Amino acid sequence: MIQSYQETPVLLASNSSPLTFSTDCIRTRCANCYGFLQHSQGSPLYKILNGGNYDVTFNANVTSATAGQVALGLYMDGVLLPGTTVIVDIATAGDYVNVAFTKTVPICCRGDATLTVQSVPSVLTGTTVTGTPTATQIPLYQNANFRISKRS
Repeated sequence: MIQSYQETPVLLASNSSPLTFSTDCIRTRCANCYGFLQHSQGSPLYKILNGGNYDVTFNANVTSATAGQVALGLYMDGVLLPGTTVIVDIATAGDYVNVAFTKTVPICCRGDATLTVQSVPSVLTGTTVTGTPTATQIPLYQNANFRISKRS
């Protein structure tokens, strides 16, 4: 298991950038040195080298420098995982909104994967499933927590 956090505010470089986590506050044996769950503090990359089911949780306070939508999601090997996109409307620049997701991620028994939390560059808005995607704002995040634990 690993749990990381980022307390101080971080402005991402773009609306598709990954989030970094400055501190790993909990690291079990599987997440030390050469374990099957690897992360370097300050990096956005979480490498899983052993198959199984992993519970992944994330929460953070987000805002942007301009009003609009901010979206974050969990990516595995560069692909956005369904059911992890969190979208918020920032009505006034600088107003924070809390976002969170939980996802069980299966990794094939002999497979590996790299997980990141990153900004989602565009989202569909409204009540229909078709339409033109809306570009999201560049997020600023703080008080972020990210946790990965092996389930089976």
